[in-house]
Amino acid sequence: MKRTIIRIDEAACIGCGACAEACHEGAIGMVNGKAKLLREDYCDGLGDCLPACPTNAITFEEREAPAYNEQAVCPKLLCNVSAPLLRTCLVACPARVHKADSQQADDT
Repeated sequence: MKRTIIRIDEAACIGCGACAEACHEGAIGMVNGKAKLLREDYCDGLGDCLPACPTNAITFEEREAPAYNEQAVCPKLLCNVSAPLLRTCLVACPARVHKADSQQADDT
């Protein structure tokens, strides 16, 4: 499937890790001191990582890539969200992997 996805220019990357930290989906990781797109299917193509990069090493491109795997990513997002957002995700999970559980949502 052709879709918008990030591209990381390894030569421009200084290895600061800011993009990996900004990527809530966990698509970007650090390998040998450089940012790498580890999971194309975890990249939502929205670009939260772009403004985090101090050298503009990350850009968008339109290319063949696996579809964004929202069901695989959603549980990862739950570990990285604040309580109000977690409550929202539990009640109205866009990937339909979490069932609304008022007790679980109230405990956050």
